[in-house]
Order: sequence, then C-alpha cells, then structure tokens
Amino acid sequence: MFTNILVGLDGSRSSQRALEQAIDLAKAPGAKMTLMTVAPPVSTFVTLGGMSIETMTDELDKWAADVLDEAARTVPPELTTERVQGSGHAGPAILSELKRGGYDLVVLGTRGRGRTQEGLLGSVNGYIHFHAQIPLLSVPEKADD
Repeated sequence: MFTNILVGLDGSRSSQRALEQAIDLAKAPGAKMTLMTVAPPVSTFVTLGGMSIETMTDELDKWAADVLDEAARTVPPELTTERVQGSGHAGPAILSELKRGGYDLVVLGTRGRGRTQEGLLGSVNGYIHFHAQIPLLSVPEKADD
C-alpha cells in the first residue's frame, strides 16, 4: 500500500490518466497525494520572437499554475492533497521533490512514443526510472483494449 504519492502533471491526456490512477491509489486509508508540475526553462531564443525572457517565464509559471488548478478540481475533496510547482527541467525537478518529500510512489503519464523517439528525445519517465529510489507507475495515454 502506498501512502505518500507524487503525481507529475503536464496537462497532457496521459498525465490526466496518471492522475486518475493516483486518485484510486490515494483512496487507501491514511494516504496522501501531491500534485506536481514543472514550468520548463526558457530558451534565450524567445527574444528573437520579440518576447522577453521575463515575460515568457511569467507565462510558463501561469501555465504551470493552471495545470495544477485543473488537476486539483478533479480530486475528490476527501483526499488529502498538496501542490508543488517547480521550474526547470522536469526530470531533475521531480527527482528533487521525491527526495524532499519522502514519497513511496511516483505516478507519471507516458506518451508511448517508442524506444527510438524516447532514446533520441529523452524521457522524464526514463530519467525518473533510472534515478529514483522508489517505484514508478507509468500510465499510457490510451488504455490497452
């Protein structure tokens, strides 16, 4: 039984499904759940489009807050839930929160892009899988029929 669950969210369908799974697990007596999203780092290239780094940072922070707000609205009120909004690269930010919060499970969505794309592009799931010291539940975007 898992009693301290971290759910990584990015607003995607797979992260919504991950939240649904985590909610089911968090219904166990004494369990609590933390919702986390990470605002990505801002590329200096945004200035080429006429936007300041500060403006883009504010927009990404607002996006992250909106993702958390939307997720929190789906959580039943009887569940103990906290929120964490990070910034930077998602993998290291989630790993840092895992170490800080003493979690016993992390739940993440996965887009199922396949080994080749994940190998070339990287994966938050892969990063957490290889660096975390706790179980990882990866939830696909679509259920297997």
